[in-house]
Amino acid sequence: MRNRFLVVLVVSSLLAVQFWFLFLTFNNAYYGVEITKNHDNQYIVTGFEEDISSLTLGLQVGDIIVKVDGEAPEKYKILRKFHDIEQAGAVTVLRDGVNHDIVIKHNGVLNFDYISLFAEIICFCMAIIIYLKIPNSKSARFLALVFILMGIVCMSIPASSRGDTLGKMLVTVPTVAAPVVLLHFLMIFFKEKCNIQMPLKLVYALYSYVAIKALISLSFFTPFHNYEIYKDETIRIFIFFLFGLLINLFMLIYINFKFSKQNPSVKPIIKFVWFAFFVSCAPMVTLSLIPYLITQKPLIEPIFTCYFILLFPLCFAYMIVTEQLYDVQIIARRILYTTLIAMIPSVGIVVLQGFIFKQTASFQNLFFSFLLILTIISFLLYLLEYFVTKLDSIMFPHKYYLQMALKKIAQNLRTIRSFRELKDIILVDIVNTLQVKGGAIVFKHHNAIETISEGSIDLVKLEQAFNSDELDDSIYSVFEINRNEEYASFLITTKKKNNTLLGLEETQWLSLIISYLAVSLENLYLIRKLTLRLHELASQIPNEQAARDVVWLRKSLFELQERERFRIATDLHDTTLQDILLIKKSLVTYMDNGQDRQELIGIIKHLDLVNDSLRQSCFELNPYLLQRIGLIKTIEAAIELDMGSSNFETGFYYEGAERIESLDIEVKKHVFRIIQELIQNAKKHSNASKISLKLAVMEEYFCLFYNDDGVGMDVKMIGNESNHRSLANMGLGLEQMKSRIMYLNGHLELESNNNHGVAITVRIPNLKGIAV
Repeated sequence: MRNRFLVVLVVSSLLAVQFWFLFLTFNNAYYGVEITKNHDNQYIVTGFEEDISSLTLGLQVGDIIVKVDGEAPEKYKILRKFHDIEQAGAVTVLRDGVNHDIVIKHNGVLNFDYISLFAEIICFCMAIIIYLKIPNSKSARFLALVFILMGIVCMSIPASSRGDTLGKMLVTVPTVAAPVVLLHFLMIFFKEKCNIQMPLKLVYALYSYVAIKALISLSFFTPFHNYEIYKDETIRIFIFFLFGLLINLFMLIYINFKFSKQNPSVKPIIKFVWFAFFVSCAPMVTLSLIPYLITQKPLIEPIFTCYFILLFPLCFAYMIVTEQLYDVQIIARRILYTTLIAMIPSVGIVVLQGFIFKQTASFQNLFFSFLLILTIISFLLYLLEYFVTKLDSIMFPHKYYLQMALKKIAQNLRTIRSFRELKDIILVDIVNTLQVKGGAIVFKHHNAIETISEGSIDLVKLEQAFNSDELDDSIYSVFEINRNEEYASFLITTKKKNNTLLGLEETQWLSLIISYLAVSLENLYLIRKLTLRLHELASQIPNEQAARDVVWLRKSLFELQERERFRIATDLHDTTLQDILLIKKSLVTYMDNGQDRQELIGIIKHLDLVNDSLRQSCFELNPYLLQRIGLIKTIEAAIELDMGSSNFETGFYYEGAERIESLDIEVKKHVFRIIQELIQNAKKHSNASKISLKLAVMEEYFCLFYNDDGVGMDVKMIGNESNHRSLANMGLGLEQMKSRIMYLNGHLELESNNNHGVAITVRIPNLKGIAV
């Protein structure tokens, strides 16, 4: 709560000061008149600042200030304190023994006022972003404070240049405090990121000096303040600012020599900090501060070179916000190269500018133009990758379309489980994306050729050309996918629909697709081999105990079987059944004409039988009703479908329907397959007239009871036990049934004698916790 109050107080104060400074800036022109006080206590005009002499209308060098706004010079505070006549509306001067009354008009806001306002906006925006983005980092808060101090300086420069006392103070104190806060930030930063502990005694001593300077600057508001104090204080501020930068520099040197060998992660950060520190400080120090200390006149005004000072904290802000602190070498190298590249057009533009405006262009203007153009071009080159990525769909639509197709195909490749899916999912996308007439994936074995095709492509001619190695390059584009000892695979495309071959961009895109496709094909090949091997291992399991040790193998086999059944059922439904329905509709239409009606009716009835048979096969392969209507209703539907093809009556009963339907869907599938197997065995072997199926829940067991009145079997012929027998050595159907029951941790009991039918009981324990 306290921190929030302080933030609100600081923001409110800054806004109030900002409004006052904007009022001063837009209501008072900057005159730029240089005034000196002689030994006779007279204020004499000694010069005008460059590029703004047009604002000093009527004033000349050597004029003696007699009155300012109708008052004596000593009574005009700005003239007395700072030797300026800013904010004055009228001046009386003595020139050649004659008094001249001069009214100074407001001729507008200067360019550097807008420049300082722009710099202020940048600083405050960066401070807000850092404070909101990383509120819990102490170093980030100090970095935000550095930006706030720089923003206050930029905010105060226009008001200070117009003689405002508050503006003078708010330029002085933050200028002194900025290098100290920067030093404090660096110490905390290296502690957080590199665990380097630096003593803070020096920082606290420097803060004491800043506090003293702040107290001295309060004297600007007193009537005792005079120009000599202000002039000396200004020089001391510049010296201290340089001193603060040197302390920061020495601290970086100290960290580099002492800790770079102990902590390798420090070295790249130090290199980047060195680079940013030099680029940001060198222009202001060499072009503004040092010349001012020597000649009392900077080569380039600090308002321009201060922009480079922003680079140093901006670099830290970028790395902290984007969390790229340990990529500094990459970032530094990228900045260096973009700057070097940007120098070429920057020099060319400035030379052209100097040639066109050679009458008015000065070295200072051209140099500033060069720095500004260099900064802008370097910044744009650095962000070029970001802009290209964002505008890719607009600038390079075809490339963007190919990239989106690549992502889609790469995602689809993860779902491929069979060679058939290559056509349905991948090959279709490739043909549609490239807009070719057709495409094919060819598998060339030692003695045979397999093809998967999509679109319009002649497979017979293609296989003949492959066998004779005479593929026409003017018709086909051939790309090898992979090659091994058993086969080689190729992707082949025809010409595009506009009758042209693939271009360079599309060929490169296909090469990338093929690199993904090669891995997928190899995986499919291994899946097929491993599946065959799993079936071989399952058939070689010797006894029930061994089977329990490889329950994972059984689970894998069951899952593979269910997936294959689902695929076959889907294929039958989507191909054969649809073709039959189309033929039937055509025949019905033909029959309406009244020709060969009886023959057509017979054909339609035959198609109905085939259709019903295929529907039953699809249902048996994929009992989709399990999820829709539940296990009990699905069994009833299966019995109803089977009634026409069986010679016995089937009775189905159940108890505890709600608990039965609470079974997991995978358990329901296994139970349904067991019932299917029992019915099929009854059809083939029992010669029964009636069978009975019953589902029930008894305590914690799910139970399935089967009875028939068929020929039965001699249990003694199967094993030594007379009444109860494990079915370890029986036929394939019962073996499959036994495997499912064992997988569900259940057990099976068989009771039978010759000519007395069969009774089978299946119990599955732990109804609520069956592991699937």
